Amino acid sequence: AQPPAQPPAQPPARSTKMDQLKQEACSLEDGPLVAGPFRKDGVFLSEKTLERFLKANNGDIKKAMKQLKATVAWRKTYQPWRCCPKCTKDPLAHNMRVIGFDDDGRGVIYSCFSQAHDRWDPEVNLKHLTWILEQAVPLMDQRGASTWTWIADFHGFGVSDCSPKSMMLVKSMLAHYPERLYKAVLMSAPWIFNGAWRVVSPLLDKNTKSKVVFLKNDSLAEEKKLSEQLRLGEELANFLEAEAKDNRIIRDPVKKYWEPRNELQEEAKGTKTEQNNAVIDFRATGSVSKDKECTALLFQYSISDYITTTD
Repeated sequence: AQPPAQPPAQPPARSTKMDQLKQEACSLEDGPLVAGPFRKDGVFLSEKTLERFLKANNGDIKKAMKQLKATVAWRKTYQPWRCCPKCTKDPLAHNMRVIGFDDDGRGVIYSCFSQAHDRWDPEVNLKHLTWILEQAVPLMDQRGASTWTWIADFHGFGVSDCSPKSMMLVKSMLAHYPERLYKAVLMSAPWIFNGAWRVVSPLLDKNTKSKVVFLKNDSLAEEKKLSEQLRLGEELANFLEAEAKDNRIIRDPVKKYWEPRNELQEEAKGTKTEQNNAVIDFRATGSVSKDKECTALLFQYSISDYITTTD
């Protein structure tokens, strides 16, 4: 006689850390008031979100829940998806925006100091930053990516931009976006930035600090290893290269984003002599006459922050 059939073996019951975090996260408020309008499903506490918070805390459920609670409360009150108040009045107040996606679907964010004409309020700058990040997240979700690359072009950076408060605000904000940063590329950062970096860098965890890369010049093409890591793709890499060069052209009064680049290059030819004369005057006297005044980058920082104008 055949022995009676045995029921299929059941896998042993076990509670993973993710299961525990999911259960505890049920006590937190979720929905459109937390997720914001850019997430069409109206859900912030998704499985991917919980995974990121758990990873950021090395699997410590208690710490992950503490960070989640703080972030949910912050999102309800701060509403990071709200439009930058300065940009609604002046579209050229800030310059940071999403310029595309790399070969792995990661969002690529670009900002240039010289093209942000009202950038000296750290609190509002943070509002603009979170507004951009919130727009990037659902676009990356569509491409199966969870991180972004931020390329910060320091052209035009001056003393008035060298604010440790701004960097501390960004550091605090990053706690609400754990495991989101892939790389932060600091392009042409001047020596005067070193002071602010020395203040903030010891406060960053090793993982975040390892993602910050300093690019000495304004060309990613010359840094082959970094270019390979960023995986920008030919089209986006070419755009970024052209954008960085384009932003180094002197204009009166502002950059004309609607004009083709070849016209902008012609404009640059007419300003080169004026720029050289301004540099010569600055080196000789420490000042620049009004008819030669410019905002070109000199000695890796903005002339407008160091010169005094004369009649």
